[in-house]
Amino acid sequence: MKKILLLTDFSEASKKAIHFAQALFDDTAAEFCLLHAYPLESDTMYGTTFLMEEAEQNAYRSLQEMLSELMANYHPPFHSYQIRTAPGSPIGAVEAALEQEAFDYVVVGASGSGFTAVLGSVATGLVRHAKTNVLVVPHTTAIRPVREVVLATDSSTLQHVPCLQPLNELVTRKSARLTALSIVNSHTPKLVGDDFEHHNQRLAQVFDSVETGPYFILDDEVEHGINTYLTTHSVDLLVTVPHRKTLLDAVWNRSLTRRLAFRPPVPLLALYDPEPVGRESAEKPFFDEA
Repeated sequence: MKKILLLTDFSEASKKAIHFAQALFDDTAAEFCLLHAYPLESDTMYGTTFLMEEAEQNAYRSLQEMLSELMANYHPPFHSYQIRTAPGSPIGAVEAALEQEAFDYVVVGASGSGFTAVLGSVATGLVRHAKTNVLVVPHTTAIRPVREVVLATDSSTLQHVPCLQPLNELVTRKSARLTALSIVNSHTPKLVGDDFEHHNQRLAQVFDSVETGPYFILDDEVEHGINTYLTTHSVDLLVTVPHRKTLLDAVWNRSLTRRLAFRPPVPLLALYDPEPVGRESAEKPFFDEA
């Protein structure tokens, strides 16, 4: 059974994310946990305790209403739901929930409206801090079968077989086609035939039960190259493996996945790698890092 943490602020964007998650796991047993984080407030007249109790009650009541709406629509008998509230920030609430019990996925919505900065920062924060797979769903996403999945990859990504297992399971269950997208810049040496063949063989080995194929784009900017592919192809889900390599990556905001998560053009699945590779020890890729 999959355990899925659904972060909600009761916005339309978060509702879309929940519906997308329901559809994504409509063919497998799943336990969904609706989580809402309410802010900590203080008031000299009424006292902090009173305000927190009131905020918790309001949050719980809103979650019950949302759950009633979800249960009113059709849902598979092998899906179950629970609700949970937590004080503080959304990211802190998710981290606390993950410390209490294991979840396979955390799901969050992303909006292109005025809430972009708030929701985007939550999504990027979860990608960086949550110790599990994170699914970011744009509010413009159409709920439809997942048929075309793209893995933004470099040569080192396919070495992380354990963290790719959730993707393998997902594309197999959905009978989806998986495209391994690599962005090659003008400074990258011409691919040697043996290296190219090794990449294809490795791709087929890791995802041996699904249809796979490599795709290469020449672009000096990886993010631009990925967006070029997304605007010229039908894509239902984009998948990345954040490497979390060094402190400087965080300081200078070099994480491609976190930039994509801020305002994703399509649903984005960031696979959690519990053993990120350091720059010093990482295999030198012959593709640009994705």
